[in-house]
Amino acid sequence: MESGGIVRRIDELGRIVIPKELRRTMRLRFGDEMEIFATNGSLILKKFNGYETIKNAVSAVTKSLAESVEADVVVLDSSNVVAAEGEKKKKLVGAQIGGELQKAVSSRRAAVLHGEDLKGVFEDVECECCYLVFEPIVKNGDSFGGIALLLNTLPSDVARAYLKFCADLIGATLE
Repeated sequence: MESGGIVRRIDELGRIVIPKELRRTMRLRFGDEMEIFATNGSLILKKFNGYETIKNAVSAVTKSLAESVEADVVVLDSSNVVAAEGEKKKKLVGAQIGGELQKAVSSRRAAVLHGEDLKGVFEDVECECCYLVFEPIVKNGDSFGGIALLLNTLPSDVARAYLKFCADLIGATLE
């Protein structure tokens, strides 16, 4: 029987190293959580998406936020847009994040991006806004990505407060 994949040994603690090329291709980073499934004599690894279990709640929160502040809203995991609401919803869902937005997600800090900072924010979709306001989603010290508003005007204090509230609400809902 011919092998079609990369062969790795299991070490004495039961660990297997995922090759660097595969980690890069799959956009896996240090600290990412993985789901492991056993089926028909095979093991399947899948990048864990904490938002799957609360999909309906995330959808309701993002829709309410988008309507209230009249902006596009995105919910992010560590590397992708996992949910979106607003005019550009279809374009944004699944977009890969990069640039300054990736730095904001990694640092777990709120940020307002504009001007040059918006170049490369989404690796495969052009960012069609003047301001991107990001708020991290954290639960028990673990980062789950964040939520962001895409605006054409400077965000109001009310919009920023509502964004923070929505990030906290989603974080509290996560398991």
